[in-house]
Amino acid sequence: MNVFSKSHNTTSFRNTAILTMSVIVLPLFIVVVLFDVYTVWQQKTAVRNSRYSTLSAYQAQFENTLRVTEDFLTDTVVNSMDFASIIYARTKTDAYVASQAVGVPCKVQLKANELLGSFCTYSKAFDYYRISYTGSYPQSDLAVLRAAVKAAAEAGPSAAGWIPLSFSDRTVLLNTYVRNQTVFAAMIDPARQSYSVLGENNLIFYIMQDGTPYACNIAFHADAIPLPGKDTGVTFQADNGRKYDLTFLPLSRENGYIVYATPSVSLLKMLNFTQRVLLAITLGLLISIPLCWLSLRQFILEPLNTLTQTTQAIQNGDTQIRVPQESRIQEVNDISGTVNTMLDIIRQQKIDFYEQKLETQQAQLQYLHMQIRPHFFLNCLNMIYSMAGEKKYADIQELILDLSTYLRSTFKNSFKPVSLEEEIRSVNSYIRIQQIGTELPPQLDFEIDADISQASIPPLSILTFVENSIKHSSLIDTPLEIRIKCRKLASEDGGYLNITVSDNSAGFPAEILKTLNGPANEVYNDYHVGIANLKQRLRLLYGEKATLYFRNLAGGACAELFLPIHANISGGDLQ
Repeated sequence: MNVFSKSHNTTSFRNTAILTMSVIVLPLFIVVVLFDVYTVWQQKTAVRNSRYSTLSAYQAQFENTLRVTEDFLTDTVVNSMDFASIIYARTKTDAYVASQAVGVPCKVQLKANELLGSFCTYSKAFDYYRISYTGSYPQSDLAVLRAAVKAAAEAGPSAAGWIPLSFSDRTVLLNTYVRNQTVFAAMIDPARQSYSVLGENNLIFYIMQDGTPYACNIAFHADAIPLPGKDTGVTFQADNGRKYDLTFLPLSRENGYIVYATPSVSLLKMLNFTQRVLLAITLGLLISIPLCWLSLRQFILEPLNTLTQTTQAIQNGDTQIRVPQESRIQEVNDISGTVNTMLDIIRQQKIDFYEQKLETQQAQLQYLHMQIRPHFFLNCLNMIYSMAGEKKYADIQELILDLSTYLRSTFKNSFKPVSLEEEIRSVNSYIRIQQIGTELPPQLDFEIDADISQASIPPLSILTFVENSIKHSSLIDTPLEIRIKCRKLASEDGGYLNITVSDNSAGFPAEILKTLNGPANEVYNDYHVGIANLKQRLRLLYGEKATLYFRNLAGGACAELFLPIHANISGGDLQ
């Protein structure tokens, strides 16, 4: 029976689905591939995190040994009476006795720190050299160490820090402190590190800044290790022909890197049996995709093409169009009818949406307003706490009076616009608070047109800039001078209120200036939350009619605000 005969204008989607059942192959193929990739990625991530965790522990031990050793060297050279006795010894015997005493805490340090190889003391005056060390070093290496210590005495005091010193089979780090031609030195040997937590064939070792290993007897016998680039992982083929995955963590003071080496494993070996079976299924699904595509195109894609073109026209804004119900597939016709019904519903929902949008904007405005108030209140509490510690009770009383005046004004007008006069009163209260107990109190200067004192503005719209000027002022010997200028600008649509707040500071850094003049979401951070909130409130209240601009003047920073004096505001009460 021909399901597409003229006696049948439509056919069931269920019958068509039987012919196109293989369409599930494509999503199944993608799912299996993603599962395989995700599993491998998870395994690699777990291995990488484990390596970093292990490296971090050894890195911390290395850095701690450097710090403890440096502190010990400094304390001994500067504060030890025994070391001073070596410096001022009258005879070689006196120097010998004093060095014996210095060696006692050295032995304690050698036992406590695995990486420490030796401590050396040398007096040039008596050509007396003493070494305390652990481990087994050939005499040739000890001679190299002695020569380096003597050379430090000849060179005198320097700030070289930890410098590499080459032994016969390794490289060590030597730090020398010289005082009055008397040397106290410490040697750190990275090759002494023990690695009890590593698995079989895994290696951890240290390399210098140029990639040369500190120890020349690492298992894969490499003269130099490739350094990491932007990534911290490198695949490396050693002299023994085996490939290793290398993970790096840098050491401080340009002492090189600590490296975790593990044999490279191929992708297939990383997969277990189940994953390999899924991979084989994936390949089979890949072969069946062309067959599924032919069925999908003939019975699904072409009938839906007309529906797609119509819905695209609707997406472009043509809500008057209706989807034709002429498909040969019954289910597609059902979808077309549903879309037409939805278009009728959307027209009514648009009206409801605009009403809800107004309510949402008002709620956002109230939330943003509430964000600013705790910032100022906490600053005031900190000032009261500080003055209480200094027992400035009279200043505390004045501060509380100004603070109560400000709070009364803020609470009275929590969610509604305030007059320019009320905002200026709040600014005066804030400035008086900042002037209490200050050696160079900030100064405030006003220039306000008389006929705009009752103009409505968003709460805290001027105080935000005044507070920002005081918070970020870097003036030391000169008092901060803040100038507020308010004037009315005439225009065809009712005029604008121009508010300028400037100061005599160093101005905005270029990067900060660029951020402040950018979108509000870029401004929002711990330092400019007030400005970000003000930007958001201006956008909700005025839309594109209000302008806020920051710039630098010859004598400081400047914030300039343009507000429409008469405007129909969405989500607020400003007029």
